[in-house]
Amino acid sequence: MLLKGKDVAYLGVLLSLNQLFIILSSVIETNTIILMSLAALMVGVVIVEFREKAGIIFYLASVLLGYILTFDKVEFITYISFFGLYSIIKHYIEIKIFNKYISYVIKLIFFNTSLFVMYKMVRLFIPFNMFWWMIIGAQVLFFIYDYAFTMFINYYIITIKPKLKR
Repeated sequence: MLLKGKDVAYLGVLLSLNQLFIILSSVIETNTIILMSLAALMVGVVIVEFREKAGIIFYLASVLLGYILTFDKVEFITYISFFGLYSIIKHYIEIKIFNKYISYVIKLIFFNTSLFVMYKMVRLFIPFNMFWWMIIGAQVLFFIYDYAFTMFINYYIITIKPKLKR
């Protein structure tokens, strides 16, 4: 996968935006989920522009750099186990599975698995109990996030991508 200079510069800008959102999520405590979501959108843009392999490499680079740069390592677990990884998983699910109900079930299974992993990892550092209403609320927020993610990627493909001179 050889890249032109413009492509490398574009990936560098996307990675710096990704890291900016990750660092801000540990500085601004009230907007952690929103900023992590914005960081994950950068992974989605890389997948749209450069395909899956570049998206996976970008995700790994963002995890490595984010681990070094972020202040709050416990919050960074949410990016590692869900937000960054979801961009890649969502792409594969939507390409391979054409039935939208089955794809939602698989996405929900991935989300609940990620939620369980996050819960167990956070419990190693912080005493935290999860209640049933938190899990139901998380499911609702996941569907909102999935819809918003899809809307952003579609907006990027239709509006922003044609304006880029790459």
